[in-house]
Amino acid sequence: MSITDTVTYRVMIHPTTNIVDVMCFDLEAIDSSDLGTYDSINDTPAWIQERIATLMLVDPTPPTEEVGGVGHRIDRDTYWIYARV
Repeated sequence: MSITDTVTYRVMIHPTTNIVDVMCFDLEAIDSSDLGTYDSINDTPAWIQERIATLMLVDPTPPTEEVGGVGHRIDRDTYWIYARV
C-alpha cells in the first residue's frame, strides 16, 4: 500500500480496563463508523482486530518497526493501523 491510498487510525487499548479508543489521523475517514470507543478489542471491527493481532507480535520497546501494509506498534498499548481508502 502506498501512503496516498491509505488512512491511518490510532488504536489505544487502556491497560487496566481494556477499553479501546479508535480515532483517525486522516480527513478521508473522519465519518467512518469504525471510529469511537469499544468495550474490548473483541468488539472492534474484524479488520481492526486482525491488524492489532499482527502488531501484537512486534516488540513494543522503542524504537519499534513498521509492519508493511498493516501498521506500526507505537508502544505497549498504542497502535497505528492502516486501511485502504
